[in-house]
Amino acid sequence: MSIATTITGGSASSQLLDLLAIMANPSAYKAKFDALEEATAENKKYIELLGPAEDIISLRNQAKVLRQEADAYKTTTTAEADAVLAAAKDQAATIVADAQEQANTATATAKTKTDAAEALMAKAIDAQAQVDVAIAEATKAQADYEAKSVKLDSQMEAALAAKTEAQAYRDSLELKAQAFIKGL
Repeated sequence: MSIATTITGGSASSQLLDLLAIMANPSAYKAKFDALEEATAENKKYIELLGPAEDIISLRNQAKVLRQEADAYKTTTTAEADAVLAAAKDQAATIVADAQEQANTATATAKTKTDAAEALMAKAIDAQAQVDVAIAEATKAQADYEAKSVKLDSQMEAALAAKTEAQAYRDSLELKAQAFIKGL
């Protein structure tokens, strides 16, 4: 319900005359008073919902202070976060550089060891080839030895047979010489 800006609710005229006219008429006075009480009760509800004006001003001031504190905290934490982020970036860069240096050192060491292993492997392959040649030569020499040994055994048997035959011939010559000597 709205409250009229004039006492009678009509167009603006002399408000004093309007007040006197309403006071002179008890039913009009009662109706206006009831309307005023009703509008006052309605507005009290809104005031009670919003709180007293002092509380509203105090809350507004507290909100302003809290907003300023929040802004200051935000500024401080943003600066701290930026500092922490910069430190973290520096530390990460240092860690990455150290890791890269270690990786480069490890790679160089591995290459050196790989080169040494490859050289050693080449020597081992060469030595194996020499061993294979020596084994082949030893196998051939063994075969030659065995062939010569067989030939020597056969020649020794032939020599022994010739010796035996020569001994037998000698023995027969001796017997013939003894028989000739006896026959003389």
